Amino acid sequence: MSGEYQLQGRVRLARRLGWALTGLMLLAVLLALAWQIVQVSERRAQQATREHLASSLASLTAEQLAQDRLLTRGMLVGNPFLLLRWQQDNYCGELARGETPARGCWYWLAEPGWVLYRWRFSDGWAKDSTELQAYRVQAVSQATATGAHWQGRGLALELQAVPQAQIAAQGLIE
Repeated sequence: MSGEYQLQGRVRLARRLGWALTGLMLLAVLLALAWQIVQVSERRAQQATREHLASSLASLTAEQLAQDRLLTRGMLVGNPFLLLRWQQDNYCGELARGETPARGCWYWLAEPGWVLYRWRFSDGWAKDSTELQAYRVQAVSQATATGAHWQGRGLALELQAVPQAQIAAQGLIE
């Protein structure tokens, strides 16, 4: 009789361990899924902000051309968030030289003239991870613009991604 009780106790223990391991595996899968969801959500929000900033620069260009005014040099080197009088909720201001950008924030880095964004939910352990994104306001010259309405007019503004090598050269990433 005591052999049966010992066997039933071991079976109960094995069942409990099985349920605990199953619960741990399910928890790991749910955490991995949640991590992917927040990464995709952040990427979409970052892309929407970047596209809105780019379209706002294009609208500013169109407004300047409609008023028959040329774009100024200040529009190329100035902070686009201040230039457009539009700031994202997670815009953290101008980044001082030598400062590390906080996660999940947009910044303006004045010296090279870049708009920066550092991912909040990045895979820091992944080799191909690009934790910091930078964009510069680029002028489209008259020579590259097509159409008769561009002749004798100013420039167009667009937002161009900065290569990771240039970001590393600025000392912003390791």
